[in-house]
Amino acid sequence: MISARTEADLLEAEKEIKALGVKTLAVAADLEQVGEVKRLVSKAFEVFGQVDILFNNAGHSHPTTPIDATDEESEAVLNIHLMACVRTCRLVIPRMLERQWGRIINMSSMCGLAPMTRTADYNAAKTAVINYTRAISMEYSKDGICATAICPGLIHTEIWDAFADNVVSEQGKTRQDILDSTAAQASSTKRFARPDEVGKVVAFLASDCASYVTGCSIQVDGGALAGIEIHF
Repeated sequence: MISARTEADLLEAEKEIKALGVKTLAVAADLEQVGEVKRLVSKAFEVFGQVDILFNNAGHSHPTTPIDATDEESEAVLNIHLMACVRTCRLVIPRMLERQWGRIINMSSMCGLAPMTRTADYNAAKTAVINYTRAISMEYSKDGICATAICPGLIHTEIWDAFADNVVSEQGKTRQDILDSTAAQASSTKRFARPDEVGKVVAFLASDCASYVTGCSIQVDGGALAGIEIHF
């Protein structure tokens, strides 16, 4: 079962997955809304009977300093990144406990480990996701439920394009200039990751190969947090 806010993109993804011979259900939902979370999880139980693997990957961001964001903006970021995880886990974990098996993978960020400039509320939300995931692990790993957080670095998605577009005018640069400069400063590999490079790590954590991996944060950041780089 897959879900996103944009129905057209979601249905295209559903079509690709079904072509692999996999039973697939796409449900458009906004996980900032409590009722939408309940509807989504209920539909999963109705169609599939159980949830073995939960991957929380909903999110958005906006440029802000620690003092510029409004309450509404910060609450929206915390709501989609942290509370969407909390609400889905509340509904799914009790059923996983019945079967004594489960995988919970929550999307955090390298910003949850080391804050990045201009994303103050996003940094805070992603740190909270890491600690919430660890709390799940401490409570339920003994019951066969492994919980991990993914901490990606730069992934070239529409979110980064939008982020770059937001600062184009004030920087007097093009979108590509900003993306290239960001990759040069925030990745040892000097490039953005492809989404599938993160997806393969998620697939590993969802498998029996990761049966002793729980309570940790997995960096998929191209060496962004490896150390301090100085050019002479």
